Amino acid sequence: MGVDATPEQARFQALVDPAKAHSARRWNTGFILTGAVLVTAAVAAVIVMITTGFGSWFTIALVGVLGVLSISLIVTSVLRARILRLLAGDGAVACSVTEGGVALANSPFIPWSDVVFIGVLNDRPRTSRLRAVPVFGWFGSLALKAGNGTVLCEIAVRDGETLRTAFADRGAAKRVSLYGRWPDGLRRGLLPLLLDSVLSEQTVQAVVRVLFAEAEARGIPHSMHESTFGYMKWKGPLLDPDWPAELG
Repeated sequence: MGVDATPEQARFQALVDPAKAHSARRWNTGFILTGAVLVTAAVAAVIVMITTGFGSWFTIALVGVLGVLSISLIVTSVLRARILRLLAGDGAVACSVTEGGVALANSPFIPWSDVVFIGVLNDRPRTSRLRAVPVFGWFGSLALKAGNGTVLCEIAVRDGETLRTAFADRGAAKRVSLYGRWPDGLRRGLLPLLLDSVLSEQTVQAVVRVLFAEAEARGIPHSMHESTFGYMKWKGPLLDPDWPAELG
């Protein structure tokens, strides 16, 4: 299920930046393939060294660590690809805002009545600092090319389980995080959107501005943060009834 709002119905539509979306998919796919090759090579090397007795246990351990890191690369890239599909679907529209709610390229329609909050984490200051650090900066730049955005917009919904079930794309559905069950019997769900991975800078700003304006008009909590810890403190109590009071 994707965007189902027609241009006449939509108050606002955000279009995918084709070049950015294509580049992110290409780099991300490259990471997955590279990881698969390295895992295969690591497994083969360990088998050969154990069978032939060539190499010390320290060498075998190092190769094993390489294999584990390669698996981590694959898992991270697969998860990132699922997030990217939420906004970059088959059509040109990434996000459509209507009087009734929000429609994304590759997710079920989300009515405003089901939205718990809209939060944005602007990670650009921290990312800029990390990019200046040797090695970390290099890997960080590669991750950005693969679609690891620096502007994360999260839409929290009242009934996360129902939202998950309504997805046609089962892989994308798994990106809806579920939290503790509230007294109403429902589990809040959190939908992550890496805006600047597939949208132009101008469109990113427009999406945040429109979503916040719609939330403000309906009394829906909304906030932007540059600190990951501060953002967690803000959203945690809204997601989980058992969130520790000292962290809220």
